[in-house]
Amino acid sequence: MSFSSECKNELCLIKPEKSCCLISELCALYMTMGSLSLLGRGKVNVQFSGENITVCRRIYTLLTQALHLAPQIHYVSNARFGGTRKCVLTLGPLQSPSFLIALRMMTDEKDGAVMLRSTTPKVSLTRSCCMRAFLRGAMLGGGSITKPEQGYHLEISCRDDSIREDLAKCLQKFDLPIKQSARKGHGYLYLKQIDHIVTFLKVVGANQTVMEIENLRVQRQVLGSVHRMINCDNANLRKQMNASDEQLRMIAELAENDGLKGLPKSLQEMAAARLNAPDASLAQLGEAMNPPIGKSGVNHRMRRLLEYAENKKKETL
Repeated sequence: MSFSSECKNELCLIKPEKSCCLISELCALYMTMGSLSLLGRGKVNVQFSGENITVCRRIYTLLTQALHLAPQIHYVSNARFGGTRKCVLTLGPLQSPSFLIALRMMTDEKDGAVMLRSTTPKVSLTRSCCMRAFLRGAMLGGGSITKPEQGYHLEISCRDDSIREDLAKCLQKFDLPIKQSARKGHGYLYLKQIDHIVTFLKVVGANQTVMEIENLRVQRQVLGSVHRMINCDNANLRKQMNASDEQLRMIAELAENDGLKGLPKSLQEMAAARLNAPDASLAQLGEAMNPPIGKSGVNHRMRRLLEYAENKKKETL
């Protein structure tokens, strides 16, 4: 199961508390998954279709709870796309008017007839709860989220300007940036930053998904810190090895020119300690001295050895 499907399964478990939220979510689901057919003589037909069975079951539940409608269900397989199976929910001519009236797409006339006024729902997005429900429906019907291990990307497909404008209004309400793209004639609103994606998921109620993303983010931060420490240690080790090689070369040149005998006793001991422990750090060299000395003391003596070797080299030229 994909990460998007897991997220949508979680959202499908949320029970809208108010009737206005039920309608708002249904509006977004219709705008992303629904279609309207004109049958003639004022009759209409409404359908929802999608590959995610859990989301289709959610639509069925919302229709029965909010509007007391029972859509017919059938499945369609498409051999051209690997045998993908779609679930189709149909509200026939008798039930569709009730649905369209609830979404303010159709109105009752004085003579008892109904009139189609719009092909898109008129969504009421004045309340925060309705905005959350609308965003949740848009995520269920046209949203997708990339698996966090592969990067951070959440997008919602926009079939037309009406849903794009409504989504933009909701995203602005929750201080989320509006980023748009287009592919194959379809528009998309998307989020790329992890903090924005987490905020969106909290708004729509996908708290379990948020926990999974946050856990992965913590793991990445810990691994990043470990890698930085390892790289720092490796750099220090290379620096230490280069310094040790330079010190050994310097001491070898002094020994060839019989220059070690002219050194103070403290520097002779330091040169001997380095020759005996080529890979030791300055701190380890200090501990091996008798009596032991600190790292700064070892560094000071090494600098004196270097200066003595440089002067000795100039004298021989």
